[in-house]
Amino acid sequence: QEIIEHVYLEIKNYGHETQKGKLIAGIVLTGGGAQLKHLRQLVEYITGMDVRIGYPNEHLAGDSDEALSSPAFATAVGLLMEGLQKETEEKIVVEEAPEALVEEAIEEEKEIIEEIQEEKEHKAKKSKSFFDKFTERFKEFLDNAE
Repeated sequence: QEIIEHVYLEIKNYGHETQKGKLIAGIVLTGGGAQLKHLRQLVEYITGMDVRIGYPNEHLAGDSDEALSSPAFATAVGLLMEGLQKETEEKIVVEEAPEALVEEAIEEEKEIIEEIQEEKEHKAKKSKSFFDKFTERFKEFLDNAE
């Protein structure tokens, strides 16, 4: 009872009564302790929330050992499923990565080439610099001095 009260205090501190923090699915009890007699009813009474026992059987093959469908194995089955999902996602990312990287590099090179071309065009359109004007006038001066 004390553990349930502490858990409920944490849920209240999280702000479960607000629309954003609402626990839509209620509370799910897993693990070996979830098999205690009348635990679900006690948690419902203390918290006033919907409570259910979490069984991993929906994620197990139909012919698996019945002992594995106990709530005591719900966490282990959940962790295995999460690990398999992440491994699958990593394989997909690794398999797609080379093509994506090549395409990204090509796009970056195109952008750099465009920037260089724009810079050249800008320089060509730009009027003569002070140094260019000075050089031309100095050459004219030398030509006229003779």
